[in-house]
Amino acid sequence: MPGVTIILDEATPLLAGVRTLAQAQGLALVGARAAAIVVRQHLYGLDAQRHKYGSHFYRQAGDSVSTGIAPQGAVVSINHQGFRQRLQGGRIAPGLGKKYLTLPASPEAQGKRAGEFAGLRFAIVPDQSTAGGTLRPALVRDAQTEIRISKRKKKDGTFSFTAKPVRELHPEVMFWLVRSVTQRADPSVLPYDEQLASAATGAISARFTRLALRRARAAGYEPDPEDLA
Repeated sequence: MPGVTIILDEATPLLAGVRTLAQAQGLALVGARAAAIVVRQHLYGLDAQRHKYGSHFYRQAGDSVSTGIAPQGAVVSINHQGFRQRLQGGRIAPGLGKKYLTLPASPEAQGKRAGEFAGLRFAIVPDQSTAGGTLRPALVRDAQTEIRISKRKKKDGTFSFTAKPVRELHPEVMFWLVRSVTQRADPSVLPYDEQLASAATGAISARFTRLALRRARAAGYEPDPEDLA
């Protein structure tokens, strides 16, 4: 499974007094939706902190958050490829038929694939971030000139084209090549359990209060708000 599922254990002990399974699941879903808001906001916050470049992994994970009914009560799911790997960590190896993983070495390469760049070549180059500049395999972009081509329609209906250099690209290591990597587990990609439980319990308590008020009014009684606290 590409993402992560958070099970709200019967959502809260408040559900113990609910008469039917359908009512319990409905209230559990209320709690799950409140917890999902906490998860989504947490992931958006991580994206703002950690993604100055690239594909905005955590924002995409936040956009994938969903809720649903389960035998245990309700669940919050994060259906984004790679999120479980970030949470639990572990070894990452190249796919079938490939020898290397590509690790972005340049800000421009963050969140992108090597195939998105033209003119990359394999090279063994020193890694200046290591003591003594350890030699490492890499994909290097040679010096290039980016050119913008403009088209202009002439009076006779034909077109003229003008080429203008817009940027000089210096030689640069775009990706380091590695056989595999071991990613550390990162529990911080999710909110604390206490935050999720507090959000779920608060939402369910509020729903109980609204239901009690609705039943009281249906019976012709306007309760004191303090009685529902």
